Amino acid sequence: DQNKTVNISTLSETFEIPASTLRYCESMGLITLGRRDNNYREYSYSSLLNLSDICYLRNLGIPVKAIKEYQTLSLADSNALYLNKKSELEAQISSLQSTYSMLRKTLSLMNELEYIQKHPYTEAQPDIPLILSHSKLYDKEVWKKYFSGQYQFAGVRLGPPNYEWVWGWAADSRKPDEELAWTFAEGDRHFVQFILRIDVKDRKHTNLDEAINYLKARGYNIGEIIVRYITIACEGQTRWDYYKAWIEII
Repeated sequence: DQNKTVNISTLSETFEIPASTLRYCESMGLITLGRRDNNYREYSYSSLLNLSDICYLRNLGIPVKAIKEYQTLSLADSNALYLNKKSELEAQISSLQSTYSMLRKTLSLMNELEYIQKHPYTEAQPDIPLILSHSKLYDKEVWKKYFSGQYQFAGVRLGPPNYEWVWGWAADSRKPDEELAWTFAEGDRHFVQFILRIDVKDRKHTNLDEAINYLKARGYNIGEIIVRYITIACEGQTRWDYYKAWIEII
């Protein structure tokens, strides 16, 4: 069989490679082949061995340009090529693990959203120990933390007499250079949770009054209201920001 030649269709089917890719490898000088009398491509046994090396390297993620250089590399240079690829893949794996962790966190929040919508006004303690100031609006390091999932938008509507809103980043701890906007006050406090919706186009349009009136009708006074951003989605003609929210009942 080593003296047998095959045409491009047979080779394409055997290696499960499009014929266009085989022609590209030829044009790049990665493989050599002969021509039959009718000028059809003719792949020899040595062409198949050469192509098998190319497929192996491509499956390692090594680009065509590097494969062409590989054909002239020494043993030491070949080893360096593999080591560089190993380092590159390790960086990609680390990045994917980080992305996967963020995705799991997001899905967990979505599951919480669904559960709270089905079981509104159940007792639960806020999971936000503190909120950092959002005053550094153009601080790229702050936004990196948000994009990486370290920060989430959060807010608190203070209790009487002013009922002011304070907005910032939900955090578990604070570094010395980070400005503190609010800290959760421990004590014998009671909260119920619900899902707060805020209209993206008109942030005064919310379901907050509905929740407050529901609780007041049951004899409760309202203290602080703490919220943590979950996601954004459309419902009907309105695009809403969805927050996990805790209302202090007194």
